[in-house]
Amino acid sequence: MANLSYYDFLSGSHELYNRYYEDWELALRSYYGGVEYRRGRYLKAYDIDTTTPSETIQTYAVDDNGVRTGAYSTQSVHSKSASESGGDGLLDNFYEEKLRNVPVFPYTRLYVSEYNSILFRSPPQRIVPEDNELDQFLIDCDGQGNSANEFWSNVDTFTTVCGVVWISCIKPVDSPYALWEMHKPTDVTNWNYRYNSSGELELDKICIRISSNPGVDIYRHITAETIDTVFMVTDENFEVDIPEDAEYFEDEMDYYRISQPNELGYIPVRPVYQSSKIYNGVGHTPVFDIAQIQRSIYGDMGEIYSAVSYGSHPVNVVDSNTADLNDGALNAEPGSIVRVEPSLNGQTPSYVYEFVAPPMDSITELRELIDQKIEKMNAVAMIRSDELIKASRSGAQLEQYDSKLEALIRKKATALENAEYHMWKIWFDWLNKPIPEDFSISYNRQYSSKGLEQEISELQQLMSLYDDYKGRFHKDVTPQEYSTEAEARSVAQSLGGDGFHSHTKEDGTVIYMPFATHIEYEQAVGSEDPQQEEFKEEINEKLQARLMQLISSSSSNNSL
Repeated sequence: MANLSYYDFLSGSHELYNRYYEDWELALRSYYGGVEYRRGRYLKAYDIDTTTPSETIQTYAVDDNGVRTGAYSTQSVHSKSASESGGDGLLDNFYEEKLRNVPVFPYTRLYVSEYNSILFRSPPQRIVPEDNELDQFLIDCDGQGNSANEFWSNVDTFTTVCGVVWISCIKPVDSPYALWEMHKPTDVTNWNYRYNSSGELELDKICIRISSNPGVDIYRHITAETIDTVFMVTDENFEVDIPEDAEYFEDEMDYYRISQPNELGYIPVRPVYQSSKIYNGVGHTPVFDIAQIQRSIYGDMGEIYSAVSYGSHPVNVVDSNTADLNDGALNAEPGSIVRVEPSLNGQTPSYVYEFVAPPMDSITELRELIDQKIEKMNAVAMIRSDELIKASRSGAQLEQYDSKLEALIRKKATALENAEYHMWKIWFDWLNKPIPEDFSISYNRQYSSKGLEQEISELQQLMSLYDDYKGRFHKDVTPQEYSTEAEARSVAQSLGGDGFHSHTKEDGTVIYMPFATHIEYEQAVGSEDPQQEEFKEEINEKLQARLMQLISSSSSNNSL
């Protein structure tokens, strides 16, 4: 990126931001569903939709307590533009009726919630030092009352939705410690990377929109030297509340700035990717494809709604004379009276009156198409459907689906572990302390409870194998003491030798041991060398550590 001025960087946007914004917006709206999805206006608008008036509008009168006091009906009037309808963009035509009435099936939210529930089925395990400030931070890590687990669960959710989120760790002036904050990619408008003197790529500067209010947008502009809070005035007609200590600047657009030095000397912001990145600041996620399929299904549902609305009721085809006789008021309702010309001399009247309805075959085809898209969407999401379970004659196909999903969950767990560890390093930097050597974070990597059972079974087999290994290759070398010469001599003979030797304890008691010297005794029973002893200790530590992780991951005392 070219070296832009302060204002240009602040008011501009990154090329990748412009390229991916619509996809991020679609993914987010697909996850939210409801009102936000409807505001995306993803249904196709035909000319007939904009020229056909919508249904009758029901309005109600209420008193000061919100109790309905009257009901009224009014006929909508078609408006050709948003300004004619009051400027809110909601026109009273059939297209707006479709937007209000076509249901949204939030498949994206279902898939994202499924991934998140798998990863956080067991809470992450953290080994942290005992510290009052750290304990308080774990309970409220973002200043919004979210615990560490709740915060990172939210991070996982939106990395799945958008492929990437950014996390900042900044110490407010009135806070004893730094706070984490998550930023969706739609709010990170500009960023720049550069190579440092060591040849490493590092974040050089970044611009984050932290709030958007009527009349003013608030940004955070961060470099290695400063952390600026910028109030960009977007509409002078609004009364904007600007802090008194903010410095005023006049450029193409007025803005105010509060600047504070960056004590860390580097930018305390990191991107967190769902699994792998496409570019710096852009990550991959299957939701990009899932959201497109969901939008396509939503469009098909809109076509079905239009087909039912336009085609399920017949239209009247009449001649002009019959229409004139009825003042144009003809309908197909039961009990309706239609005036026609009388017959002359017994001849058939020469009028045309016919109910005509288009075929409805397209609805069946659209439903079949929707079912096919849902099946393909399940395949993209790696979620097995009931139809797949019923159609499978063996567990091989299901195991393949589970393996793919488990691989995705493991990648997500690894990405979150690495991201959280780096954010902890920044947090300790604000306290001017090194991160403790024994500090560790572990996320659940098990796809299901069955996977946990399998790992426990494997651990039991490893411990059994280790016991067999010790019994086969390592004998008990603990020196045995005997009270008589005869017993010691007998043991020496059973080991293929002869003789005995004795030792006198501090209390004067004499004990006897096999073989003439203690060295001969150790050689006979097989003494371990230092490497074998080190191997045994390492295996014991690993088995014990993994066993403790499994026990801890199966339960939790609280949300921390």
